[in-house]
Amino acid sequence: MRNMNMLDLNLLRVFEALMREQNVSLAAERLNLTQPAVSNALNRLRAVFEDQLFVRTRNGMEPTPVALALYDPIEHGLASIRSALSEGLVFDPAISQRNFTIITTDVGELTYVAQLLRLLRQEAPHIDLEVMEASREEYEKLLDSGKADFALGRFKISDSFRCELIGSCIYVAVMCSTYARKHGIKQGSTIPYDTFLDFAHVDVMPRGATANPIAPALGRDAARRRIALTIPHTSVLSGLLPDTELVATVPQPAVTSLCRSGALTWAYLSFETEITQLFMGWHKRQDGDKGHIWVRDKLRAINVNG
Repeated sequence: MRNMNMLDLNLLRVFEALMREQNVSLAAERLNLTQPAVSNALNRLRAVFEDQLFVRTRNGMEPTPVALALYDPIEHGLASIRSALSEGLVFDPAISQRNFTIITTDVGELTYVAQLLRLLRQEAPHIDLEVMEASREEYEKLLDSGKADFALGRFKISDSFRCELIGSCIYVAVMCSTYARKHGIKQGSTIPYDTFLDFAHVDVMPRGATANPIAPALGRDAARRRIALTIPHTSVLSGLLPDTELVATVPQPAVTSLCRSGALTWAYLSFETEITQLFMGWHKRQDGDKGHIWVRDKLRAINVNG
């Protein structure tokens, strides 16, 4: 690497944008710069680090091993700078144009994100949200690097991060309304134990999940459950379950969206399952970030059980 005096913060922002977009035009758009300005900055970065950093391929600008090695420390440093600057500024949600990134599952999208978005339209119309899906093992890395501001859902993270309980829910059964009526099951009623086991089941296994949370509650009877389909996302059930004699077990907050059209019916389970705790996680360095504090307060106030 050449003299550090050749490096400035704007060059690092260009490097970050190129790593995220792997396209000069898209990086320029992200930074509100011209394409020639980004190309010139890339040439300066190449001179500083004495490496091509990005190689043009059919799929875009592919980072070199040197660029990949630089990305995490540069990303972490820029995130720390942004957070430090934000702490000293007055945050006005009515005019703020910040972007917040949330790691969650599609159930989190249907519940917390949907309600937060409605609130933002009223109180902070210029704040944008980005939602990421990741395995639970990736949560800490994404929060630490600054690629994500919040994590929402069922997870535990280390003491290097904040992790706050913000809600809880139970699991319920969801099925086609036609077949629910056939079995005498009404919306919000309780599905008989044997009827539940006689249905063919859809298991929803989000990325990184290792087991269905209701299996332990069934004990030996878990073996009676025929799992006809395993999928990673709850939200697709509204398109999968109609006209089938399948049942899925989902967090209760998801049924408001899933059953909105009337094609699906939800019912309580006739056996007790573990209450699912819902957490909000973030990096400690954002404790004093006024915008981050404002969003945290809004997420705490959301009642997903409605």
